[in-house]
Amino acid sequence: MDATGFPNASSLDPTALGALRGKARAEDPKALQAAAKQLESLFLNQLLKAMREASEALQPEGGGLFSSNESRTFTSLLDEQMSNRIANGRGIGLADMVIAQVERARSMVKPADAINRAPAASTTGAGD
Repeated sequence: MDATGFPNASSLDPTALGALRGKARAEDPKALQAAAKQLESLFLNQLLKAMREASEALQPEGGGLFSSNESRTFTSLLDEQMSNRIANGRGIGLADMVIAQVERARSMVKPADAINRAPAASTTGAGD
């Protein structure tokens, strides 16, 4: 599942990103998990894209059997769906590391934030 709750939604959908941003501001733990999965999906998509470009560079000058614009569009869409499926399945562990890092950072910020919100002691003394 992604940020919208639909397993096949695009990780590049601006509407889903806006909804996810609103949930993240409320510090919803599910929003953190969705954002981490989305980041993993985007990373995997870039990885697959780089792999495809590298394999196309090895093709002969005229291109191979599948070197048309249509096949490139299809493989781009296929890579996006594949990256979503991988990230929303077991993934590669990137989302888990991001979640752990954000939670660690949040735990370090909360005590300092609580100190800043504590009522300040009066600075005026009895001798003023």
